[in-house]
Amino acid sequence: MEPSVDSREYRVVFFCPTSSAQLEHIEAPVRRVLTRISAPPAELAPLEAAGTLGEAGWRVYLVRSMTERSAAHALASHVTEAASAIAAELDTEVLGLYVDVGNDSARICRCLPDESPETFADRRRNVLDRTAEWLDVNPASLSALFQLGLDTDEEMDAEDRFVESKLREARELMQRYRQGK
Repeated sequence: MEPSVDSREYRVVFFCPTSSAQLEHIEAPVRRVLTRISAPPAELAPLEAAGTLGEAGWRVYLVRSMTERSAAHALASHVTEAASAIAAELDTEVLGLYVDVGNDSARICRCLPDESPETFADRRRNVLDRTAEWLDVNPASLSALFQLGLDTDEEMDAEDRFVESKLREARELMQRYRQGK
């Protein structure tokens, strides 16, 4: 029996294009992999706080453990398999990311249907930089997503934070406007 592992130390996240990211189509392949590897029960939780990622056309889903044992830890060596299964189900590009917070390591894979996955494993900072490159977003948006506090070359000053808050407000207003049509 696998020892209890703290769920907060491990993260598994899937990035799917917004245009095809329906939770029920993403859950099924992940559930099949979790069952096959006898992992603890888990659910996929959409991360709505991913504003920059949403603007770039990505939806983010976190594997959330439903017990004390970490489903993310169990899924660590199977992230590529799960991301490939999601990519095949959605017939589009999917990225799967595993982050081990305590050991400062991570692994990302980019999967396209009918193609071999491309993977990259290294220290957390390097993997999140590669992930940001593949998603075409600023690396700081990923560190915020994971609340990892990565050091960035571009520290946000008060003016940057003000502009970001105004952009966030504008996005919310535009979203409300579109929903009203």
